[in-house]
Amino acid sequence: MTTRPPTRPEIETASLVLAKIATADQWAAKPDAAMAVTWAECFAVHDLQRADLLPAVVRLYADDKRDKANRTLPADVIVWARKLRQERMEREKASGEIDKAALAASRREIAECPVCDPNGWVESAGGALVKCRHSKQVGA
Repeated sequence: MTTRPPTRPEIETASLVLAKIATADQWAAKPDAAMAVTWAECFAVHDLQRADLLPAVVRLYADDKRDKANRTLPADVIVWARKLRQERMEREKASGEIDKAALAASRREIAECPVCDPNGWVESAGGALVKCRHSKQVGA
């Protein structure tokens, strides 16, 4: 887990998550830009993507064992998003198909690269494995 500033798409995703929460919870705080940035920072720590975060809100509010007296925090959504991501990854592993839209940008770049293996490695001219340099090799 790393701490880094969120990207514009991550902030947009956090805004969508907050809007979805607001539609599900009449007592939720009114979302604003600063709140979206903070939530995006929290989601970025776990490298969570829109494809897992939005369904996580539904699962969170559909959970009948959830403590409804407390406000919804980023950590509540993160718990469900991580569960959903794990379930998706297990399905992908079993089927051999990857949902590229749900991958983080770095993993998506590797998955779409025609040169490297699924872990981002490519065989050099000398036969040694080296990390693929996507930006230079994808166009080659």
